[in-house]
Amino acid sequence: MRTNNIFGIITLLAAVILSSCSSDDGNNHGKGADDSQQYRNSVLIYIAAQNSLGYLEPGYTSASVLDSAEIVKGATKLSNTQDNVFLFIDDAQKPRLYRLFRTGSGAQMRTQIDKVLTWSTDANSADPATLRDVLTFISQQYSSLSYGLVMWSHGDGWLPSTNKKNTLNSGRSICIDVGSDGDMANDTDIFGEIGTQMDIADMAEAVSQSGVHLNYILFDACLMQNIEVAYDLRNVADYIIGSANITSAYGAYYTNLIPNALMAHPFDDQSAINIANQYYYDAVDNEQLHIYYGETGNANSVIKTAHLDQLATATGQYLNKAISERRSPDMQGVQAYCSSTIFNSPDFYDMGSAMHNLLEADDYQAWLNIAKQCVISHNISPKYSIGIIGNGNLFATLNDAEHSLGVSMFIPQERYDHSPYSPYNTLFRQTAWYTAALWSHTGW
Repeated sequence: MRTNNIFGIITLLAAVILSSCSSDDGNNHGKGADDSQQYRNSVLIYIAAQNSLGYLEPGYTSASVLDSAEIVKGATKLSNTQDNVFLFIDDAQKPRLYRLFRTGSGAQMRTQIDKVLTWSTDANSADPATLRDVLTFISQQYSSLSYGLVMWSHGDGWLPSTNKKNTLNSGRSICIDVGSDGDMANDTDIFGEIGTQMDIADMAEAVSQSGVHLNYILFDACLMQNIEVAYDLRNVADYIIGSANITSAYGAYYTNLIPNALMAHPFDDQSAINIANQYYYDAVDNEQLHIYYGETGNANSVIKTAHLDQLATATGQYLNKAISERRSPDMQGVQAYCSSTIFNSPDFYDMGSAMHNLLEADDYQAWLNIAKQCVISHNISPKYSIGIIGNGNLFATLNDAEHSLGVSMFIPQERYDHSPYSPYNTLFRQTAWYTAALWSHTGW
């Protein structure tokens, strides 16, 4: 966590503004939008922080408070009055939704923050219905030409949520909510179990039900940039942007990310790439922020969803030539973003590095030509975090820069069928990617 002394003024400003811009604690819409106006952009930053990321440890500023301060500062740099930043926060307080926008013109332009929606009781931010309702409210009250979504919380890729499947010893999909009586510091609910989590397929359904089609989804969370997640979200967003590795608790630096990348219009390939590049620059190369991020590193990428079905078909075609009869391939030397030798977790192998290891040269090149239509950009630092034990980071070195794509991919292994591992092979069969990429033809 970042300490108060660096960003104290900004944090205090955000705390004052975000706690005082509405005096009503019932469900309400705050200041209503002009029904006749259609905005250019509306971007929702969905902070699910009723967990350790929102825990206020004495002497420290929580990640959620700090990023809220960055979001406020970033909103002051918006260049026009047609863009909206929506900030949803669920932490130890009751959930609330803010609208940050610019008013006036020229030298008179100023930033305004309205609390546009509040909850009279606690809400579960890991419940897909909450995400659906927030997106629906924004689209109905603030109709916009385009929409973006930032999912801010804990993450653990394609793995099913513990509370729904009851099959994992650890891990989470996206978001975690311990409830009003839970232990935020330890991410556990009133029963001592990992708090409620959101499966990715359920997240996709929630976005679909809201009626909002997203230009992009940016995951500001660990381990979310894997092919299984992207495939589940292919019909609700044009681009998926995120990190394949364990990310810093500092997350994105929103003071730069909002004005420099999140609000692009019209939105295209380069717009998505700019988001990933800005995230990477601040986390890895921005010397002014090195005091916060240190050597954590980052491995991120941009997935263009329009070609994911074609990639699934090609992946199945070539994998079926490489793996048969439920063989466990030798994955030694393949780039990885999380290791089963360290955690009770599957190996999160880089998709490009894995396919290069599995395929013959000609098949790999044919597959790569299709993969590059989907993975249109990637950034991988020479060293990056693969986990945290205590207060220290564990690191991996980028040894296969030539073939790595910054997207992870699950490879079934016979060892996952035995203790101490959870049944990852069985869980993998529940994913849409397993079916689309014809993994069943390999015997798995």
